Amino acid sequence: RTDFEADLCIDFIRKSTTSKTPFFLMLSPYAVHIPLGAMSAKAEKYRRKAAAMNRKLPHPIYAAMIEHTDDMVGRIVDAVEAEGLTDETMIIFTSDNGGLHKRYDYQPAADDIVATQAPLRGEKGTLFEGGVRVPLIIKYPPMTRAGTVSSEPTITHDFYPTFVDLAGGKLPVNQPIDGHSLKPLLADPKSRLARKALHWHYPHYHHDRPASSIRERDWKLIEYLDGSGDVELY
Repeated sequence: RTDFEADLCIDFIRKSTTSKTPFFLMLSPYAVHIPLGAMSAKAEKYRRKAAAMNRKLPHPIYAAMIEHTDDMVGRIVDAVEAEGLTDETMIIFTSDNGGLHKRYDYQPAADDIVATQAPLRGEKGTLFEGGVRVPLIIKYPPMTRAGTVSSEPTITHDFYPTFVDLAGGKLPVNQPIDGHSLKPLLADPKSRLARKALHWHYPHYHHDRPASSIRERDWKLIEYLDGSGDVELY
């Protein structure tokens, strides 16, 4: 499936280049996600690797799906470079939540569902850092340099104002904007955004109790919404 998704993206990039049309491309691949599945050759590769390491590797399918995703991203990046668009294209790689822990979402024949966010606590469906802190990699040659790292907390809502800012546009004055442009961080990874706090709201009995949380710099407050009155401060 990742091969097919990559094919569609590459075709879109080529057609946009041919028509000289600026484009926005968002790909949300099925990997890595349930239902788990991978090409047998890749899955067998990780089974053999586990045997050679003389230790149990309980999730070869999971590992194979990650490699499928890596291959897909590589093909798309190569397509951007082949079309001569590298210096004018921003590429963002991120995720929507932490990995799935084996103690949740039990399904028949689903023993390979396992991930770890160590040393972070929690996983998908929780408001602990292991559930909400995800990778964010941005490649934008006019401003970013390989190997630079920012410790400033960001959130998905920041992408919209970032795109508008870099495109030289203006945000609607009558539209509430939750995010902040990441342009200052791209220019100087040590800078800070003019934001007081980040917020999450997860009112569901799924993986954990319903809860809301707020993070202000190194402090984080979680309030559970199940009537218990439980509040946790970290």
